[in-house]
Amino acid sequence: MTIRRPRVWPAREPVWANRRRHLHDLGAVAAAAIAALVVMAAPGSAQVVTEPALKAAYIYNFAKFTEWPAGAVPAGQPLKMCVIGDQAVEAELARTVKNRELAGHKMLVSRLPLTGSPETCHILYVSGVTSDQAAHAIAALADTPVLTLSDVDGFTEHGGIARFFFERGRLCFDVDIPAVKRARLLISSRLLTMAKKQ
Repeated sequence: MTIRRPRVWPAREPVWANRRRHLHDLGAVAAAAIAALVVMAAPGSAQVVTEPALKAAYIYNFAKFTEWPAGAVPAGQPLKMCVIGDQAVEAELARTVKNRELAGHKMLVSRLPLTGSPETCHILYVSGVTSDQAAHAIAALADTPVLTLSDVDGFTEHGGIARFFFERGRLCFDVDIPAVKRARLLISSRLLTMAKKQ
C-alpha cells in the first residue's frame, strides 16, 4: 500500500501586496525614465554626459510620456521633432532617437529657423534665443497640438509647455498645465509629479 504525502503548495502573495509592489515598480520605472538614454556610450566604455545629451534625453522622455490627440500624428508618418537655435541639442537628439520608434512612429529630427513653421512639428525645442524670440516662435501655435520645450527664461509665461533649468547642478523642469490643455496634449502624471512647482 502506497501512502501519498499531501502536496504542499507555495504560499501565495496577497493580491493587495502584489498590486502595491506593481505600483511601486511603475513609480520606479517612471523615475528612471528621465535618466534613461542619457549615456549612449559604447559597450564597456565610460562617457561624460554633456549638457546637450542630457537635454536631448529629457526631450525624448517627454515624447515618451506624452499623448497627442487622435489624428495629430497620422499612421505611417514620423513624429517630427524640431529644434530652434541649438545645433548641439539637435545633433544629440538625432543620435538619441536614431533607429527608435515611438508608438509605431519613426522620429524625425530637424533644425527649424526662427522664421520657420513650428505648426508642422509635433515637438518644438527652443534654445539659444532671447525670451522675445522664443515667445514669437510659439505665438503662431495657438491651440495646435505641439509639445513646446525650452531652456529660455520666461518660456512658460509666454505660453510654452515646459522649461528646463539647472538647480544645484541638476537639470529640472517646470510645466505649465494650462498650456498643456490648450495644446490638447496628455502628459503622464508620472512625469508631471517630477516637475518643479511654479
